[in-house]
Amino acid sequence: DRLVAKAEIYDVIMRYCRGVDRSEPELVKSVYHEDGYDDHGAMFQGPGWEFSKFFAPRDDGEPSDSRAVHFIGNHYVEFQSADIAFSEASFVTWSHSPVDEHNASLFTFCGRYIDRFERRGGEWKVAHRICLHEWNRVEQFPTDPPHSLPDFAAAFVQAARAPDDATSHWEWLDKPGVRPGANPTDPPVFPGRGTAPLIARE
Repeated sequence: DRLVAKAEIYDVIMRYCRGVDRSEPELVKSVYHEDGYDDHGAMFQGPGWEFSKFFAPRDDGEPSDSRAVHFIGNHYVEFQSADIAFSEASFVTWSHSPVDEHNASLFTFCGRYIDRFERRGGEWKVAHRICLHEWNRVEQFPTDPPHSLPDFAAAFVQAARAPDDATSHWEWLDKPGVRPGANPTDPPVFPGRGTAPLIARE
């Protein structure tokens, strides 16, 4: 039972990371109990459900130019009872944002999520989270060649926020050689040829 509970708690943390990185506020909201509390320092201190609203898509409907990736490292769980557990998850997050036409910034934040998880109605969710700061770094760098490889990068399906990310359209994985956003009638991709149609912007 403890192994199952630890796996379920870990899955909640993964949902949080995905919700933040893909701008899916409902997924972030699902991490917290209705009375759950989140202390995210200078970002936010208050109800977890309110915190989830920070990650809604832009109001103007335009895709966000920023990108974020969360990586979870060591994860430790200590059970206080069958329905209460303390969780410590080390993380690193990288946030990439354009500064101007030729430069971008990279914000690296290392910390730990210290959580009180409670199982209510059979579901483990966060009752109280404190985001601990270990260290951070801000870098600014040019984005023009040779500091980046735009042609190389353009050959990949591009990451995006929801609902424009490839993972918002899992059904494309049922069609080998066809990319999300591309015309389904386009010819399939043959490995090694690099002939895939680039992801379409709608």
